[in-house]
Amino acid sequence: MAAVVEPLAARDAIAALLARGKHLDPSFSWMDVWERDHAAMLTVAKSAGFDILTDIYDALRKALEAGTTFAEFGRDLTPVLQEKGWWGRQRVTDPLTGDEQFAQLGSSRRLRTIFDTNMRVSYASGHWASFERNKATRPFLRYVSILDDRTRPAHRARHNLVLPVDHPYWEKWAPPCGWNCRCTLQALSKRDIDRLTSSGEKLVFEVPADTERAFVNRRTGEVTKVPDGIDPGWAYNPGKEGYRAGLAGSAKLATAPPAMAAAAGADPHWLPQLLDDEFARWFDGAAAGGRVDRSTVVAGALSPDVVEALLARGIVPASAAITVTQKRVMHMLRDVKSAKVPTGLLRDLPQMLRSPRAVLRDQDNGTLLYVFDAGDQPAKLIVQLDFRSKARRDAKSEEIITNAVRTAGLVEEHNLREPRLELLAGSL
Repeated sequence: MAAVVEPLAARDAIAALLARGKHLDPSFSWMDVWERDHAAMLTVAKSAGFDILTDIYDALRKALEAGTTFAEFGRDLTPVLQEKGWWGRQRVTDPLTGDEQFAQLGSSRRLRTIFDTNMRVSYASGHWASFERNKATRPFLRYVSILDDRTRPAHRARHNLVLPVDHPYWEKWAPPCGWNCRCTLQALSKRDIDRLTSSGEKLVFEVPADTERAFVNRRTGEVTKVPDGIDPGWAYNPGKEGYRAGLAGSAKLATAPPAMAAAAGADPHWLPQLLDDEFARWFDGAAAGGRVDRSTVVAGALSPDVVEALLARGIVPASAAITVTQKRVMHMLRDVKSAKVPTGLLRDLPQMLRSPRAVLRDQDNGTLLYVFDAGDQPAKLIVQLDFRSKARRDAKSEEIITNAVRTAGLVEEHNLREPRLELLAGSL
């Protein structure tokens, strides 16, 4: 059965696939890429030696964005793969051993597996992003199986298992739990649980006993313990790892070459998908004054035209990433601060940075002024280039050099035309 594709693909699912698409890694065997590594890359077994991963990725992305079916996916992709010679049974060489063997390359069945697997993993990542955002109001997850004669007994046995979102059991038993697994997780509130229970649904709140078997990876010789009921290579949480990989991708903008980070920031598909909702969640926590998981977050990137304008002036930024700290958020939100930028605009900082009215450079101190329309009076955001700071993520701290948001406020229109301010992008 093909994966069920929603008519309008979820934004978080698209973001997860786009993050994996940044790393296309040909492989020879499905055992070459193991468990969590799949979350950060896209690979297809027996693709090594064939220039096909970009074609497969592009077809998957288009199908997910448009909500197309496997039939359309296979119809459009098959002639492309056939033209490149990746089709049918052929003699191939194992790059690990040098041995030649016959192997199945492209086929309708293989394309269906590629389509189903990537769609299910992408949606699992999108769902997990939603679980993380909403766990304050929906703190529980329910394991849901399709109860027909094709469902694995172990998966059927876990139907209606309800545990907290952060329970360690989901580190392994989180769908998809194998090839063609159709199970899902559903977020629940306490009220949802009461409603299901009152309707006669028999929910289970105790972790079931697991038994395990040893699996030997013939490619590496590594022996791992796999819970019975989970296929080898699937004993991890695909959704959670995909969600983490997406966040890591945005965080890496801080250390990426400026031109690369600027291009990523201008990509209408990738960066906005990863940053907008996650930044809003972080901002709410930071504005409340409590401890947040990261003291510094990436809010966006210098645009390619701003980077080009800086380079034309002999200014080479160390990074294109634009970051903000919790301390600065608190400073910009102080009630005593005059000419304060509306909180809603600060919460939407990633969107603001993508579409400023103008970007100016202060020739006296080298800072950048991002100018935005904010009603009757323009708003400005001051960004300091190549700012060196300590960034904390969870319990770890490291020194980074980024372009840091220092302050924000309202500004008089005539002050934007002072001689010391030179226009880098946009218009006044």
